[in-house]
Amino acid sequence: MSQTDKEMVRGAIILTYAGLLSKVLSAFYRIPLQNITGDVGFYIYQQIYRLSMMTMMMLYGLPQSIAALVIEKPKMRQYKRQMRIFLYSVCFSLFIVLFMMAPMMSEWMGDASLVSSLRVAFLLLFVLPELSLQRGLDQANGFSKRTAISQVLEQLFRVSIIITGAILVVRLNLSLYDIGVVASLGAITGGLVALIYFYVQKKHEVVLPVTESEGDHVYRELMKPLFIYSVIIAMNHMILLLLQWVDAFTLVELLQQQGVDLLEAKQLKGILDRAQPLSQLGIVASSSITLALVPGLSRATKAKNTKRFIHLAELAYRYGLYLSGAATVGLIILMPKVNLVLFKDTAGTLSLQLFVVAIVFTSLAIIISSILQAIGKGRQVITALVGGMVVKYLANQWLVPIFFLPGAAVSTVLSSLTIFIVNYYLLKQHLKAPLRLPLMAFMGSLMVLMVSVLGLDYVLSPYLFMSSRFAQFIYLLGLIAVGVFAYGLSLIKTGAMTTEERAELFSKKK
Repeated sequence: MSQTDKEMVRGAIILTYAGLLSKVLSAFYRIPLQNITGDVGFYIYQQIYRLSMMTMMMLYGLPQSIAALVIEKPKMRQYKRQMRIFLYSVCFSLFIVLFMMAPMMSEWMGDASLVSSLRVAFLLLFVLPELSLQRGLDQANGFSKRTAISQVLEQLFRVSIIITGAILVVRLNLSLYDIGVVASLGAITGGLVALIYFYVQKKHEVVLPVTESEGDHVYRELMKPLFIYSVIIAMNHMILLLLQWVDAFTLVELLQQQGVDLLEAKQLKGILDRAQPLSQLGIVASSSITLALVPGLSRATKAKNTKRFIHLAELAYRYGLYLSGAATVGLIILMPKVNLVLFKDTAGTLSLQLFVVAIVFTSLAIIISSILQAIGKGRQVITALVGGMVVKYLANQWLVPIFFLPGAAVSTVLSSLTIFIVNYYLLKQHLKAPLRLPLMAFMGSLMVLMVSVLGLDYVLSPYLFMSSRFAQFIYLLGLIAVGVFAYGLSLIKTGAMTTEERAELFSKKK
């Protein structure tokens, strides 16, 4: 492997782990946020958060698109000013449109009080162009460490401001709708901190002069890679968020149509939103580690090494299934206690148990779509995402009026299953063969996980599941540790997880 390839692999690994840490932070802080603000405050936050997809564009889509464009066409480095003007022009135009549409969007959500929070959230569009440009150019130049640190700094400041702001809103008896404003300000501040970090780091760099070129052809050349590809990349990272976006616009209104008053509908929506951080943690755990194989997939594609490509694709798929399957089963069997310990009551436990089934299908869909991107078929995943959102909308219209929250949870599972099936079909077309999976060993290991955790909980719960939430949390961690150990040992003993595959998965040389 050449030194350049080694640097690219090292950069990909750094960004993978930085992305993992950012996602964990993004998922974990929602639990104390719900504890502080209650289900209604959590509902308000989630409504605004799902429309703050610009954050995902900053973290993933636009920077990766800019980096890919500059690597593919090195001459684009001299068009930095044009790229900046283009990005700001598009984002400013988008801000004007969204700002004017905020009242209409809040009406679509069934809650007219969200207008101010939405408008503040859209201010993030003014941070997006410069931060995306800095991250993209750094990635193209091989400075992945700086991009990774900026991502972590952004999340740390964002989370700190949101939690601190939520505490102040509650203690000062302010309107819970101020939570939405606080969430938006947190995202904006996080982005600004990341930008400041870039400028401080670049202060002592020697900047080489470049020849600036003019011409409309430059902007036409920028349009496709910077926006079409960035949207594809970003959407791949936020499948669950897109599906919940449908809930943001439909669930409260559908509940009201069945005679539920607005306040109760908000509370029910907030209860269902508890599944989001739990599911996100499961998806992060199952997809991030296997996505580290993507650089190897890309090199196998370039080298036309089909055997190597299929081997790595199978490895990513199988380990993704092992991890997501364990996360799903573990959450289902422990959900009554998880719900109580993390969210202070057991409201909506059945709905949450149904919802987390989407972890398996969402994780595998992300892994497969990343494999498709590695072989240059990334645009095809849009078909799956659009199909999944259509299924989510139609299933909500059908199931929510009959089953209420469980109906919304099942519709999420059906839509994530749709995305997975379409992605799997697209990959199968390329591979011309199904991905192999030791199904019996996998199912047997899941049974070992269930029996060990349920059996231990049945024996110890009357004595060790104390009234203190901290003691309950420690007890849950103990059950999870036992389940992980029993499950991992079973996978090894049955041959589903070989020593060679484990060594390859965790090796830096993919």
